[in-house]
Amino acid sequence: MLFLSITGFYPDDVQDDTLQFELDIDGSEMNEKVAQLIESKPLSELEPGELLLREDQVAALGALLDVSFPSGLEYFMGTCANY
Repeated sequence: MLFLSITGFYPDDVQDDTLQFELDIDGSEMNEKVAQLIESKPLSELEPGELLLREDQVAALGALLDVSFPSGLEYFMGTCANY
C-alpha cells in the first residue's frame, strides 16, 4: 500500500542537506485527498519519487492537514511503500 510523505530541507545555497522536517500522511482517505490536491490524480496513479512543492501547494497542504510548516525550507512530496 502506498502512502505519501512530506519532507523539508534547507535550500541548496545553505549547503546543509540534513532533513529538517518530515511528515508521513496517515490514513488512506487523507492520502487520497493530498494526492488529489497536489497532483489531481488518485494515489494509485502517482509516479514513484519526489516532487518539489511550490509555496502555494505547501500553504494548501498546511490548511488541509492542519500543520504549520516551518518557513525557509524547500518541501518535497514523495510516495512510500508500506510493507
